[in-house]
Amino acid sequence: MVAEVREQSTGPGQRTAAAWLQATRPFSFTASIVPVLLGTVLGAFAGSFHPWLAVVALVGGLAIHAGANLVSDYYDFRNGVDAEDTYGSSGVLTGRLLTPQEVFLGGLVAFAIAAAAGAYLVTVRGPVILLLGLIGVLGGFFYTARPLGYKYRALGDIGIFLLFGPLMVLGAFFVQAGALSWLPLIVALPVGFLVTAILHANNLRDIPFDGRAGIKTLAMVAGGRGSRAIYATLLVGAYVAVVAFSVLGLVPMLALAALLSAPIAVRNLRLIMRASSPGEMAMADVMTAQLHMAFGVLLTLGVAIGSLL
Repeated sequence: MVAEVREQSTGPGQRTAAAWLQATRPFSFTASIVPVLLGTVLGAFAGSFHPWLAVVALVGGLAIHAGANLVSDYYDFRNGVDAEDTYGSSGVLTGRLLTPQEVFLGGLVAFAIAAAAGAYLVTVRGPVILLLGLIGVLGGFFYTARPLGYKYRALGDIGIFLLFGPLMVLGAFFVQAGALSWLPLIVALPVGFLVTAILHANNLRDIPFDGRAGIKTLAMVAGGRGSRAIYATLLVGAYVAVVAFSVLGLVPMLALAALLSAPIAVRNLRLIMRASSPGEMAMADVMTAQLHMAFGVLLTLGVAIGSLL
């Protein structure tokens, strides 16, 4: 789903826990951890805090994310998107650490874990969780899987924004509060902007490789200059949204703690604007994930502490 710089192989056919960890691309897990934490905090203050349900929701979110990453690796490898000279995969298939069949099966196992977590939450919270969970699992699987493969149709950015922004925050909120609300959908916007920026940085870097493979991403449609503008807009939009929400009283003023992550955003923008080759942007997605984590944790802590005061 988002890329990791590949680690060196210690030999063809290696089957280790380290290889499986690499395959899931753990650096990207901020994309699921942050929205679950934010939704949990919002839901806890709207209703009451249920620690065990929060843990189950986090496991479900991480499992959907891991499953999507594994299935994405499988289809990207099969479709020629990932090769030995590309940056956009975990590297376990191009490095022969795992077989395609193993990676695909691993993805199905991850989705099964997500389904089990979701089934438990349905018994506690009802069919709303079933609907949100199905959207999450299907959205993660068909990101690259046929017949949709919406990543290859320049729809990946909007799909990831919705899945790992408003929908995941809303799901975690509902698990705690037991009710739907417009608030988590709104407050999720800056988190959604930054998770989309992770993907967009990946796709901007991979424009030449994706073009060679014959797929279409938003970055390819927008071109290098347009994609840089989109990336900048996503980052700036996240900070503008937090300021606006704080001023409007949607979140406590302490949510402005998220602004402390601005130096990371400036660093990333400098890299994106100055880089002229894929190699120079090799770590752009990882660096954007770091920004997402810093921003998201500060925002969540600000909302939590501000709500207690």
